[in-house]
Amino acid sequence: MVILPVVLFFGACGSNAMDKDVVNTSKSAVQSSESLESNQNQETEDLRKSLIVYYSLTENTKAVAEEIQKQVNGELMRIETVEPYPEVYDEVLDVVEAQRKAGELPTIVKQDVDLSAYDSIFLGTPIWFGEPALPVEKLISENRLAEKRVYPFFTSGSSSINESMERYRELLDQSTLS
Repeated sequence: MVILPVVLFFGACGSNAMDKDVVNTSKSAVQSSESLESNQNQETEDLRKSLIVYYSLTENTKAVAEEIQKQVNGELMRIETVEPYPEVYDEVLDVVEAQRKAGELPTIVKQDVDLSAYDSIFLGTPIWFGEPALPVEKLISENRLAEKRVYPFFTSGSSSINESMERYRELLDQSTLS
């Protein structure tokens, strides 16, 4: 008989402590939920004025850009060069290698888009020789993207994104890469 009241006593204390833990956990969960919701609202707010800018020679980067557009409901802008790159891959490599060695960037077609009107810019490029395509570098050099939230995306047949991300960091030193 003596054991039963002791067990009930500890059971009652445990229950009371557990109730407090549940209440505290519930408060934490609500705060975490509110914080998460606030972060999601901020991200949605940041993406509200989004532009998806891309260069695509083989249409792979275009396909990714169009998928991003569907998801963020942003505007789409394709970077075009005044003088198109060759259609044969080996010839493209020769032209790009010569441009890089000479420190030249291709002339790109002027767009009727004011990049300063956008808060977030998704910037897509194929990877050429481990770096972003030259038309994308040209766009970056001609536009002030400081204080923009830039979301880079890449397509590649074989290169990793490491060198391309490093190059983006150099080119976009005042932007926020996400």
